[in-house]
Amino acid sequence: MRRLLLLAATTHALDALHALIDAHPRGLRRVRVAQTLLGRGLVATCPLAADEACLRIPYDLCAIESDNEESHWASRMASRLVRNELQAEHKASLPEPPDVLPRWPDEAIDALGDPSLSSECDAIFFWRDAQWAAHLERHPGDDERDRYVDALDLVCSRTVRCGDKLVLAPLLDMANHGPDGCSYKCEGDSVALYTSRALAEGDEVCLNYGSRPNGEWLLHYGFLPPSNKNDVQSLGGPYAVGWGDLPLLENDGRVAEVREALDAVLGDVGMLDDPRRDLINEYRT
Repeated sequence: MRRLLLLAATTHALDALHALIDAHPRGLRRVRVAQTLLGRGLVATCPLAADEACLRIPYDLCAIESDNEESHWASRMASRLVRNELQAEHKASLPEPPDVLPRWPDEAIDALGDPSLSSECDAIFFWRDAQWAAHLERHPGDDERDRYVDALDLVCSRTVRCGDKLVLAPLLDMANHGPDGCSYKCEGDSVALYTSRALAEGDEVCLNYGSRPNGEWLLHYGFLPPSNKNDVQSLGGPYAVGWGDLPLLENDGRVAEVREALDAVLGDVGMLDDPRRDLINEYRT
């Protein structure tokens, strides 16, 4: 019964969000929220041509913070989330915070076998502390640090940039990443999603989050894209290898270093009960 009630509440919240956008004179919606192969995401409500606008969200429905103020934009936007200063329909339908690397237990981070990622996690921990301190200066009575950190991780992974403004746009913030996904455009008084290829009704509508190495995907988004062409693996010393270098020729000086690196990471990391186990093994190899 509790599961059915939660499902009904979620459906009601999404219906309200769809209605909010549909009712706006400058809004455009040719997508809806649905379960996809990547989890909850967006699907097309009708056939879409390549380079066609499938979603347009006016700025007055969005949460927007400037990047040119003394305090960090993410700190201020996270404060707005925890203080319920978004459109009610938007707040009720926000996705969960991503399982980014700084949310992992130390054992799981260490299992990645990448000291540089551990150091970057430490830097993010200190940065979070600084943003929490800034939040407390603005709102001294708040004592829910975990809730604030959840909001901070969410806005850092789900906003898009329009000039010096960072925009958390309803519905658009539910789009999953796809390497051939849509691109977004800032259009004066709104942010819009444009297809990169033709889509049939019911196809998932993804957003291309951009290009970055695997470590940055884990740090900021909490997942790894398949066969990441932008990932480069350091092999020690002057050697590194990326997807664009493969296959290596036998006379390539990096072959021995690649084999040595593979020998160092081959084998299971264990951690049978950790839900991140497969992701850790994927990153290592």
